[in-house]
Amino acid sequence: MTDNAKNKWFCRKVGELKHGMYTFAISILKNESDADDALQNTLLTAYQHIDQLKFTEKFKPWIYKILANECFHIINKREFNENIDEIDFAADTKGDFETKETLWNVVNSMEINYRTVIILFYYENMSIKDIAKSLDISTDNVKQRLTRARTRLKSLLNQEDFYE
Repeated sequence: MTDNAKNKWFCRKVGELKHGMYTFAISILKNESDADDALQNTLLTAYQHIDQLKFTEKFKPWIYKILANECFHIINKREFNENIDEIDFAADTKGDFETKETLWNVVNSMEINYRTVIILFYYENMSIKDIAKSLDISTDNVKQRLTRARTRLKSLLNQEDFYE
C-alpha cells in the first residue's frame, strides 16, 4: 500500500471510530480535556506504528488497545477524582432520551473494570475476543467481568428505579 493510500485508509478508519473512541475515553477518564489528550496521543501512536498492524480487519481492537493503555497511563499520572454528574452524555441505545441518559449514567457509575467491558461490548459492539485483545486480558477474564458487570448493572438499575 502506498503512503497516500495508507494515509487515506487510516483517516477513513479513524473517522468511522472517532465518536466511539471519544466516548470510551471520556467514560474512563471522566474529563474532556484528558479524553482529548488520550485520543490525540492514541492517534499519533497508531499512525506511527500502523506498519505493525498485520491484519487491517483488526484495526478496531488494535487502536482501542492503544487508547485503553493511554487512558490508564493518564489515570496513573494524576489523582483520580471522579464526578459523574459532570458528564452530559446519553448512550446510543434504543429507548427514549431519559432512559438512555439514565442507563449511561448508571454504566458510568460502575467500577472501571466493569464499565470498560460493558462499553466495549454493548456500545462499541466488540467481540469478547477483541475486547480481550484491546484490554490485554484473557477471554475468560472478559466473560467473567461481563457477567459481574451485568449483575452489578441490574442491581444499580433496580436501585435507580429504572424500570418504573
